[in-house]
Amino acid sequence: MGLLFNLIDLKELLRNFYTLTNIRTVIFDEFFHELAAYPTRHSSYCHLIRSDPRAESTCIRCDQEACIQCKTQQSLYTYQCHAGLTETVVPIKAEAHVIGYIMFGQVLQTESREQLWSEISKELSSYNLDLEALHQVFMKKRYISKEVINAYAKTMEMSASYLYLSRKLVLKKDSLAQKIDNYISTHIRDDLSVPTLCKFLGISKSHLYKLSQQSFGMGIAEHIRSIRIHQAKQLLGDTDAHIYEIAEQVGIPDYNYFTKTFKRETGVLPTAYRKESSLR
Repeated sequence: MGLLFNLIDLKELLRNFYTLTNIRTVIFDEFFHELAAYPTRHSSYCHLIRSDPRAESTCIRCDQEACIQCKTQQSLYTYQCHAGLTETVVPIKAEAHVIGYIMFGQVLQTESREQLWSEISKELSSYNLDLEALHQVFMKKRYISKEVINAYAKTMEMSASYLYLSRKLVLKKDSLAQKIDNYISTHIRDDLSVPTLCKFLGISKSHLYKLSQQSFGMGIAEHIRSIRIHQAKQLLGDTDAHIYEIAEQVGIPDYNYFTKTFKRETGVLPTAYRKESSLR
C-alpha cells in the first residue's frame, strides 16, 4: 500500500504551520519519499552542509533513521541531527499503522551555541565544507526552547491525525493509482511511455496527467523515475549486481544517464550509496 494525497491541501497545511512558527516542515510517505515541503528550500545552514554529497547522504540517513525510530515507538520523536540541529518526526497513522511522517525543525534547542559548535565541527570537518561560512550561519540559527518544540510537536501530532481522518491522505488499495504503480513495477525495464500507460488504463493523456498530479504529487514521468531509482536503491543494497546491470534492470540502460539521474535524486552516486548501505 501507498498514499494518495491532495498536494494543494498538504502545501496549505505546511504553509499555515510555517506562517505560525517560521519552521520548515516536510511530509514523507512510509518509504521516506518526500511528498511535500514548505519552504521547499532547506535553511541556509542545511543548504551549505548538503553542498557536500557525503554530508548530504548523512543528512538523508539521519532523517530515515529518525523516521524508523518514530515508527518503532509509534509516537513523535525529537532528536539532534549530526549537524547539531533539533528535529521532530510525527507519525501519520491509519488506525494502528504508520503510513507516513511529518518532520519539522532545523532549529537549535540550546543557547550554548559555541559549545555545541565545538562538538559538531569535529565531525563536519571531515567533509568538504567551508567551516568558517558554516560557523557564521550556525551562530544565527534560531533558538527554540524544549517546551515550545514540544508544543509545536503536539500541534503537529493533531494535524497528522487530521490529515488521515479528513482524507487529505488516504491509503491506496485497488485504485487506478495503484494499477499505475503495479504496471510500472511489473514493466520497469520497458519503455514506459505515456501512450503505453494510457492504452493499458484505457484513459486519455490529460486524465493520466491529472491523476498523476493528484495521486503522486508529481508528473507521471517524474513518478516513473522515482520508482526506478527506488528499485535501484534496493538492488544496490541487496545484490552484488554490477551498476550497469542494475541500470538495465530498472529501465535506464544508459549508464551515464543512470548515474546522473541517481545522484540528482539521492544526492550520491550509485557506488557511494552501495558502500554506505553495506555499512548500515
